[in-house]
Amino acid sequence: MGARFITLGDVRGVGPDLVLQAAAEYGSPFDAVVVGSPEILARRAAQLKLPNYNGEIFEPENSPDNPIAQPGAAAISYLEYSLSQLNKKSKKAGLLVTCPINKATMQKAGFQFPGHTEFLKNRAGVPRVFMLMINKKLKLILTTIHEPLSKVPELLTRQKVTQTIKASVLILKNDFNLDKPIIGVAGFKPHSGEQGNYGTKETEDIKPAIDDTLKWLSKNSIQAQILGPYPPDTIFWEAQQGKLDFVVTMYHDQGLIAVKTTDIHSTVNFTAGLPFIRTSPDHGTAFSLAGTGKTDPGSFMAAWELGLKLQNNRIENSQ
Repeated sequence: MGARFITLGDVRGVGPDLVLQAAAEYGSPFDAVVVGSPEILARRAAQLKLPNYNGEIFEPENSPDNPIAQPGAAAISYLEYSLSQLNKKSKKAGLLVTCPINKATMQKAGFQFPGHTEFLKNRAGVPRVFMLMINKKLKLILTTIHEPLSKVPELLTRQKVTQTIKASVLILKNDFNLDKPIIGVAGFKPHSGEQGNYGTKETEDIKPAIDDTLKWLSKNSIQAQILGPYPPDTIFWEAQQGKLDFVVTMYHDQGLIAVKTTDIHSTVNFTAGLPFIRTSPDHGTAFSLAGTGKTDPGSFMAAWELGLKLQNNRIENSQ
């Protein structure tokens, strides 16, 4: 079994609530090390009138004495410790489930990344990672992630789109055990450019990227269907009807608006391309809900369950 860690994120938010509520619903603690403050968990359990968490908890030595007063530094220490342990212990695929962070607070404490995804890429030393959003109705990948919309057109190169489509094929085969995935590629412009009437992004970059991927599939005897580019306003409907296993989207909101609208309470963020599995709930810290008992742990529980599934698949496929 690979190592497993859960980070509490920003302890002022709902991270502690999610761990406590999920453990109460499961009827047992997680088979993982919860990295964070035992004191905060005990205090939050009392607020929520839930049992104290009786699973393994570890607070890194360099964590601040008062994580509520220094939440950014605390969240950084939880991440750093988990990554160091995953690097040491995971001879086979490790699992990291991250509770929500407040990026601005962390950046004030010295965090030099836009978010979890970019930090994990840096620490893992991999050339590129991919952000997937997954729920029971949709699975999708983002070609560009946290980028201003004004920069997206120049970033959507033929090479970048090709890399994303190829990654989709390998992720679906290696992590999701789909032998013959059907992948739909979204266009960028309305009506997928309408044959050049709204620009040439589809004809000059996206369609050639699909063609490049099809040649790669044929050369390597890999079975998969790559369809598109589809009009962005219909591709998610096609996927929900079961006509597509997976959607390649071009930018952050194109994908996230669709997936969160279909099912916000069980959507999971999966970071592919890392040497370990990383999942997280699809929502933020929700400071106003912390300690109220009104937090829905569904997305966090889905992140844990998907993480276990992907970890087991990866371990089995490596044998």
